[in-house]
Amino acid sequence: MSTTSAESVRIEPQVFGNLTVPRRSGLGGLSMGVSLALVPVVLLGILFLATGRWVLAFGIVALAAVAVLLLKVTTRQGRSIYGRITLRLAQRVKEKSGRDVYLAGPTGKGTPDGATRLPGLMAKSELAEFTDSYGNPFGLIRVAGAGVYNYSVVIEAHPDGDSLVDREQVDHRVAVWGAWLTQRGLDEGIRGASVTVESAPDSGLRLTGLLEANRVEESPDYARGVTERIGQTYQGGAPQLVARVAVTFDGRRRDGKAGDRGLAEMAEEIGTRLPGLVGGLQGTGAGSVKACTAAQIIDFTRVAYDPTVASIVEEMQASGGTGLGWEDAGPSFAQDSFEHYRHDRAVSKSWTMYQGPAGNFTANSLKRVLEPSPGLLRKRVTLLYRPIPAERTTALVQQEQNDAAFAGSQTRRNARAALRQAAAAKTAAEEAQGAGLTRFGLIVTITGTSEDELKPWDKRIPGLVAPARLRVRPALANQAVTFQAGLPLGLVLPDHMLIPDTLREFF
Repeated sequence: MSTTSAESVRIEPQVFGNLTVPRRSGLGGLSMGVSLALVPVVLLGILFLATGRWVLAFGIVALAAVAVLLLKVTTRQGRSIYGRITLRLAQRVKEKSGRDVYLAGPTGKGTPDGATRLPGLMAKSELAEFTDSYGNPFGLIRVAGAGVYNYSVVIEAHPDGDSLVDREQVDHRVAVWGAWLTQRGLDEGIRGASVTVESAPDSGLRLTGLLEANRVEESPDYARGVTERIGQTYQGGAPQLVARVAVTFDGRRRDGKAGDRGLAEMAEEIGTRLPGLVGGLQGTGAGSVKACTAAQIIDFTRVAYDPTVASIVEEMQASGGTGLGWEDAGPSFAQDSFEHYRHDRAVSKSWTMYQGPAGNFTANSLKRVLEPSPGLLRKRVTLLYRPIPAERTTALVQQEQNDAAFAGSQTRRNARAALRQAAAAKTAAEEAQGAGLTRFGLIVTITGTSEDELKPWDKRIPGLVAPARLRVRPALANQAVTFQAGLPLGLVLPDHMLIPDTLREFF
């Protein structure tokens, strides 16, 4: 008789990495923008030396050296001393001009019709409802700006989570999600996508409604007592957790002329493509997936700006709907402070990613920050994606290889430069095999009742994202626009910036 022993095999989790930031390298480890800015200084120094004005020449060179030194040694959280001073000045100008305060409603300013529209970049947005090719309704958000005509749809999902899920299944879900993002770069007219995971305390209305709907008058006293005890004990049970995916389409005319293609044409095109977008999320672990209607978009936007009405909105939804319009979804009062954003009866603070993962990470690296946090009215974690069109990926990969080689030639035996060259070569190989390129960012927003309630989170939030090996910082002097970008409304911030990506890469 023979016996066999089974040895447990440990399955190592799949790791991901090789993330790089497109940038243009300059001389001596400086950025290309700083290197170009030093060219006039060098020319002036040579000119003064040639004319015998030695003091001026050395003075200019000394000032330039001090300026560069301050740029290198005063950088904290990705901001130099010049950047921090600029933020302070911008906030002061904003407060003096009164643009830090938003007042709407019957007693507000700038809203003669008494509406409470969304502030900022979403002030002139429009919301309409259409049906897709399968006859399902969906809300369509239109945001127009200077040469920008973006149309966004919102897809609501209820993720299954990773409990009792095999490692192979998790890796499969990650692969399907990566393929979904890659396809967005191949699709025509996709400006961006975002995934927002929002957690909030449970109001208890869902449990109460479920118990009331199944209550029978002839039920035994014991059964009635048990159900009543359940309602009293677990009324504030598990927190609500919902994920929303926003996809933004480019509405500009395709013939190269300036102008908008129009709401009707875009609704027809998006309605045809929407079932494919929703179906592509089925294998990602998103669970139940469905496009949001206009009423649903209005309701969760209203709750985001005033979380204290969440239970009222939920109760009205159960009884037929809130009846709110898009012009009612915004706050009646908002104040954009340097470190906080006050809106109606709540205060929020947002953090943005300024440095991506420096090494490898796993599929559950963001699990800690995505989990519900007790003591907050709301917490939103938003991943922003901007798929790069397929026709541009080859040029960007080649440019990164050239910049990495140039940066490596500036120093001798630099480990970081060698790693950058290796990463650029690996990216080029993967792109040649059909992989896509996607820019991404992260916004974390927490909402409470007061500033004191949010203070302990100044150190907690950076610690929650630490397992993902990325770094976040407060959105100083930009709390209002960051709060809005973290909402699942499809707002693509780079489309509204004065400086395009091609120029920002120099700095």
